[in-house]
Amino acid sequence: MMASLLVSGCGGNAESPDFGSSEDSSSPSPDQGTPSVGDNLTNEAWQQRLIYHIGPMDLPAKSGAEAMIDAPLTLRFQTDESIWVTGMIPRVVDASGGELPSTLLHTAMVANLHEENPFCASGTGGNPFFIASSMLTEVDFPEGYAYPILPTDPLEARVVFVNPTEQAYTGVTFELTLVTRPMNEFADLMDIKPMLVESDPCTHAPLSLEPDTVSERTATVALTIPGDIVVIQGVLQDYGSRLELGQDGAVEPFWSAEAELDDTYRLTQLSNNPLVGAGVAVKAGEALTMKAVYNNESSSWLKAATAAIMLYTTPNE
Repeated sequence: MMASLLVSGCGGNAESPDFGSSEDSSSPSPDQGTPSVGDNLTNEAWQQRLIYHIGPMDLPAKSGAEAMIDAPLTLRFQTDESIWVTGMIPRVVDASGGELPSTLLHTAMVANLHEENPFCASGTGGNPFFIASSMLTEVDFPEGYAYPILPTDPLEARVVFVNPTEQAYTGVTFELTLVTRPMNEFADLMDIKPMLVESDPCTHAPLSLEPDTVSERTATVALTIPGDIVVIQGVLQDYGSRLELGQDGAVEPFWSAEAELDDTYRLTQLSNNPLVGAGVAVKAGEALTMKAVYNNESSSWLKAATAAIMLYTTPNE
């Protein structure tokens, strides 16, 4: 397994060191109104894209994810400077950077090992700040919000591939782009805190669902700090039906997403996902409950099903 990070500086020539990467792009301005043309040009000048590659890996036809769950591909890395992350873009590519089918990705999770997971008191695996499945859902924080990363923060990406197709693939690589801005006096952004709601926050173990059964699984977490939820991102997989989140004991959830499946029960769409600008206020000590519904129409166990909701909040301490 090879892990790499591509780099090209703003307005400079591309280069390929062992680690480091940034490319020019555009970024919204954290002011109170609609950004002006001048503001947008200023933000474009400051924005960088850090591109990380985890792979490559050869995937035989009809290879399941179960074998990789306990031994995922991993990459540990750090940034060269203090940055604000304003967005994250996942892709599945080949060795030359060409697009590959998104169905080859089971899950990818990126964690900050210097942060404690608020839902795992005994864990040492850091706090996840990004998660993706075959939906390859992009995250773009609202204007004025960003996730801070320091050069002293060790980051870890964990990737599990799967190949449900009849075709073998070589050189399969997960590509993650972090859309960033330098952390300086010109970037006055609101700090975002990521919190991943799942059944097993310490090991991130997948669900195991019996065949020919509709299964409902719930997970309840207690919030440790007050804040406002600004982005909600859900993750389901094939045979998934519905995902929702609400205050524990409430009749109706404050967020829900319905899955669209094709005739082979493969997930093609998850409605209302991600929800950007959620504006849900939460209190310290408040309990939130996630409910995931899977309709396993197959005659086999689903031993690697994922159900998770990433919350991006702004603390009100």
